[in-house]
Amino acid sequence: MSTDRSAEALYAHHSAPNTVPQGKLLTDLAPRKIFRAAQIMFAKNTLSRKRLPVRLDLEEYRNPEYVYDTDSTEKVEKQLLDVPLTADGMRWIHGRTEVYFYGVRTVDIDYDDFVSKVEISRVGDCFKDVLGINTQVLHRDAEGRPTLQIERIAALAQPTYTAFLGKDELDVYKLEFAEYGPDEQRNWMRTVCSPNLSTSVDDSYMAISRIPGSNHTKVVFVAHQVFPRPRIMQMFGLDRWIWFRDTLTEAAYRSFWNTTYGNLLRVYEGKEIAIGRPGNGESTGVPRAVKLAGVALAGLYLLRRTRRAKRR
Repeated sequence: MSTDRSAEALYAHHSAPNTVPQGKLLTDLAPRKIFRAAQIMFAKNTLSRKRLPVRLDLEEYRNPEYVYDTDSTEKVEKQLLDVPLTADGMRWIHGRTEVYFYGVRTVDIDYDDFVSKVEISRVGDCFKDVLGINTQVLHRDAEGRPTLQIERIAALAQPTYTAFLGKDELDVYKLEFAEYGPDEQRNWMRTVCSPNLSTSVDDSYMAISRIPGSNHTKVVFVAHQVFPRPRIMQMFGLDRWIWFRDTLTEAAYRSFWNTTYGNLLRVYEGKEIAIGRPGNGESTGVPRAVKLAGVALAGLYLLRRTRRAKRR
């Protein structure tokens, strides 16, 4: 079986009416794609939330003897710790196709109070621009807390402007292993597969830790990610400009981490963090009237910016 057929079979097996398939260069500039990109960029709250079906064979993970391997992410973290921390608490290592990222924040909240309101097994909900997560818990500890679970995550491409450049929306299954300790809780996340091939590696962990001798809490996020570069960017060879690519990548990670950390704090405060509207199962994401309204608003916004630029 060819690679293309294998990709089609993977998507077909996991698809549902509201999944987004892998795009193609020939259709990236189609009106429907442009409308969707404008909605993502300027009116994301009109998008429909999603709960994509879990259609993996979970028998291997349900086995009581199954052991989650954290070695690969631990190795990534060791390399990142050798890189100087930026003033805003971040580190990067850029590879040819991959990125290692480390982000850390300290919050003026007591650890026990923080973890009582922010569930470590649900930190995926806090990632920037998540449209929805379908979770199946596979194992729990003696207190009923999830220790192993599978999640299928639907999220917008990051940064959002890449929707105009042929970057696909994220659709990925992650296997997650949660650890609970008196001074730290950690959620390890590892990619199982991506039905629309929007990622090949998206492995990470989120840790919430007590800072000894204080009423402060530390939040750390470590990631190893390999995402296909936007097709239109590749077509024009922009991905070959290393300085340009790395600059955009770091800006995207700053935005992602700052928003994700902000969402963690909003969860602690009991505030809503979800984007979009409750899903209605339509493959295009939202009712037609709402969609057109969002696109119209985006068009007006672009028109105003163009007129202002001409006046200058």
